[in-house]
Amino acid sequence: MNSLKSYVDENIVVGSIRQQLRHPSGADKVWIIVEGETDQKLFSKLIDGPHVKFEFNPNGWGKIPLMKTVSELLKETNCILGIRDADFLHLKGKKESAENIFLTDFHDSEMMIISCDKAFYSVISEYESEENDAIIFREKLLRSIAFISGLRWINDSEGLELNFNGLGFGVFYDGQTVVLDEKKCLYKVMKRSPKKKMNISEEDVKSKIKDVSDLLNLCNGHDFQKAFALCVSCNSKRGVNDVEIGKAFRLAYRFEDFQKSDLYRQLREWSDAQEKVLFKNA
Repeated sequence: MNSLKSYVDENIVVGSIRQQLRHPSGADKVWIIVEGETDQKLFSKLIDGPHVKFEFNPNGWGKIPLMKTVSELLKETNCILGIRDADFLHLKGKKESAENIFLTDFHDSEMMIISCDKAFYSVISEYESEENDAIIFREKLLRSIAFISGLRWINDSEGLELNFNGLGFGVFYDGQTVVLDEKKCLYKVMKRSPKKKMNISEEDVKSKIKDVSDLLNLCNGHDFQKAFALCVSCNSKRGVNDVEIGKAFRLAYRFEDFQKSDLYRQLREWSDAQEKVLFKNA
C-alpha cells in the first residue's frame, strides 16, 4: 500500500510539473524536489531565486521516489533538481551519482544546521540557559543517540524493514542525564517491527558503530531534536517538543551559514553553468 501511494504521489508531482512546462510561464522556472515539508521550509528561504519553485509530497517520501521524479522529468527539462538527505552515504565514503541530485553535507538537513556552531549557540541560548558549554553538550547529546543511529544504519544497510516511523523517545531516553537506555530502545523498535527480516542484538549495534567518530554523518537529525527536546524539558517549566526545536533550528540557520556548505557550492556551480538564478543575493 505504501509503495502504491508513493507511486501515485510521485506521478502527481511529475504530472503537475509537466503541465507547467507546457505553459509559457514555465519556461524560466527551476523546480527543486525535496523530501518533505520541513526541507521545503528550510531550503525555500535559502534558495530564493525569482523563478525557483519547490515541490514535495505533503505525506513525505523517501529518496527513491525523489530520484525517480527527477530522472523522469530530466527527459523534458534540465531545470529540475533534487536535494536529498545523504543518510549514510558520506559515512560509507560514497557519492551521489544520479544526475541533478544534490546531497546534504551531513546525514540530513537537520544535521547540517546542528553542525553550524552559530545556529547551535543561538538555539541553546534560547532553551538551555544552564548549559555552560554548548559544543560539549552537542557532542554529549550526539554520543547519547549513537546507538539508535547505529540501529538505523544496520536497517539501511541490510534492508531489515525495521519501523522507526513516529518513534517517540520518552520510554527509553532520560533527558536529565542525557542517556539512552539501549536495551529498552532495541526492544521497542523490534516490537513495533512485525515485518522485520531478522532480530538485531545490542552487540550487533555496538559492533557497527564502535569505530565511528563522525557522529554528524551517523546520527539522524530528528532523533537529535527529540533528545534535545527531552533535555530542555527537564530544565523548563513548560514542555518542549521536537517540532518546536526543529523550527528553532531552521530559524537560527542563516544564508551566510549555508554559503559555507558544500551543498551551496555545488548548487552555485550548477546555477552558474546553467545561467539560472538560484540565489537572489549571491
